[in-house]
Amino acid sequence: MKTIALSVAALAVLAAGSASAASVSGVVQDYNARTGVISFQDGKTVTLPNSVPVPANLTSGAIADVLLNSDNNQPRAVLTR
Repeated sequence: MKTIALSVAALAVLAAGSASAASVSGVVQDYNARTGVISFQDGKTVTLPNSVPVPANLTSGAIADVLLNSDNNQPRAVLTR
């Protein structure tokens, strides 16, 4: 039983690690709707293509996750909390 629990925990850690590689997350410093550029407080920036819908609450101070395509690391969705 302990082996199963450890295996499940290990899979969860691996899944979390691979999920973080396919996203950019952080606190939004600025979002420029004209250029589609999200600037995060830690210095990261992401440029959104016109095809990606932007949540109405994507404002300075919001926590955002930009999900990336696994094949070319292009933004595919923006989620805010």
